[in-house]
Amino acid sequence: MALEVLSDAGKPVDWFFMYKLPDNTKPLKGADKTFTKTEGTEYMYYDPTVKGTLALSPHKLDEKAGALYQTLAQIYDAAKTPPDGMGWICYNDEIPDTEDNDGEKGHTKGVLAFDLDSDTAFWLLHSWPKFADPSSGDPGAWNYGQTYLCVQLRDVDTARAIAKVMFNEQEPQVYQVHLPGGLPDNDAFSRLATSVDVNETDPPADITFLSKGGTQFRCLAKNRHWGKDFWIDLVGPHLGVDMDVETWRRGTVPDTEDSDGKDEVTDILYINLEHLGVPYEWHYTKDHAKWGVSETDDWVCVADINRQTSQEKRGGGTIAFRDKTLWDALRQVEQLKE
Repeated sequence: MALEVLSDAGKPVDWFFMYKLPDNTKPLKGADKTFTKTEGTEYMYYDPTVKGTLALSPHKLDEKAGALYQTLAQIYDAAKTPPDGMGWICYNDEIPDTEDNDGEKGHTKGVLAFDLDSDTAFWLLHSWPKFADPSSGDPGAWNYGQTYLCVQLRDVDTARAIAKVMFNEQEPQVYQVHLPGGLPDNDAFSRLATSVDVNETDPPADITFLSKGGTQFRCLAKNRHWGKDFWIDLVGPHLGVDMDVETWRRGTVPDTEDSDGKDEVTDILYINLEHLGVPYEWHYTKDHAKWGVSETDDWVCVADINRQTSQEKRGGGTIAFRDKTLWDALRQVEQLKE
């Protein structure tokens, strides 16, 4: 069975990006009366086939419709009677339906799915705690902004290369797994599924991979032993840019410059969608998303780890890529000053 990333319209697409709005957010003054206080199920959507830019989806996340639901439904439908070659690994730093979490494991959330027979695979990276499927997850997560990036990988070997990075760096808590029969114990999928401990001497990873459509992405990740800030000490220097970053910040935040003053990170304080025709604004305290944009060169990063001192002791990563349309949109919605 071929696994496909499906768009908001239910069509195969190379990748998609979604930004969920927080709940209980009132429209800005002067907004059209068709806009009402948010319920936390609304989301902005963009993929490379969209004629336009990041825009409010007609779907809601609690509906059995839209890109996220339709893409993951392939797994949940297959779970009843999995095809011989299909496998998936779901992971989260807060496991659904339990409070028993390992605080040393990665601060990382997502789904890696593949099918050996059709040589297809996708990777979903998101920020939603206790995420299980589009109609459930942590009830409190509806309160906040969340981000999602799903990529149709070139092939299963690409998914395997990502799995190798993940067990060396992100070290995720795996909560739902199905692997095809016959995979050897040393296969990257098998090792990831069994949560092998990482080696404290492993340096951060920076690998390039391709989507099925040929878009170039980079996976940057670090493990819990590295002991530095992910954004200012890894992402910015590796991409060669200064970054504006929106993440969950509850506690001590690292400096905005690295030790030699060459790299800088600016914290985003507000999200304002007015320039995209959506009259909502919210403070970073209402946002659990993890994303960044470069100040030059059109880099977009969608991540699962925060810019927070406590996160230096957790594994995590980002998918970085260039897309001018999405970069322009996110640069318009960010506000760096009160």
